[in-house]
Amino acid sequence: MQLLLVIFLLEPVSILELPVRCTRIENYEEINYLLQENNRAIIKIDTARNVLSIPVEGGVINRIYGFDLTPFSIYLNMPGGLFKLSINSGLIEKIYTGDVVSFTLNDAEEIILADRFKKEVLFLDSQYRIRLIKSNFNVVDMDYFDKRIYLLTRKEIIVFDDYGNMIERIKIPEKKERIVASGKIYLFTSAQNTILRKDKEWDSIKLNHSFIDLKITKKNVLILNQYGDTLYIYDKSDF
Repeated sequence: MQLLLVIFLLEPVSILELPVRCTRIENYEEINYLLQENNRAIIKIDTARNVLSIPVEGGVINRIYGFDLTPFSIYLNMPGGLFKLSINSGLIEKIYTGDVVSFTLNDAEEIILADRFKKEVLFLDSQYRIRLIKSNFNVVDMDYFDKRIYLLTRKEIIVFDDYGNMIERIKIPEKKERIVASGKIYLFTSAQNTILRKDKEWDSIKLNHSFIDLKITKKNVLILNQYGDTLYIYDKSDF
């Protein structure tokens, strides 16, 4: 395994105690959204730290693996496929049937998803119709940044543009479960305390606590601790 420079980060700029335990975090227009641990709701926390609960019908029965959102909809990765939750009405509809390992949204709010069983990456249009399929990819996770789709596999990161053209393949120093792209590339595994970071070279960031999720905003790095009850907010420049 490649020997990495280890960087120790000690102090967040702020700590937010959450009203309920959560498992995943997303950020849209500087507002935080967290998945409640029991899958009953998406918790919205605005810049004034006001809390709003958005109920998820069926979430208690069906585990939610991940979510992403637009101004009017929350997309949920649940057993059986990908679902769209209307924020205003609360209605849920299935938009893709399959074993979705991960998905992301591009700048046009179109969905790119990876089907575990089919080993395919599918590009959907605005009407959720398949417009492009890339085959033979064992994707672990994916993210989108600056018109690029980052596919994490067990051994490498594969980068595509919005049209499905392969741009780059990046070898990774060790296996990780999750990827976050934001100029630099960050890899991590839930319940660990290290983050692999790719700028010009790979290095490793070591935190003084374990965590289960990470999200990067314009100014901050948001890290959800291993218990899901505390959000650590770091200065983005430290990352």
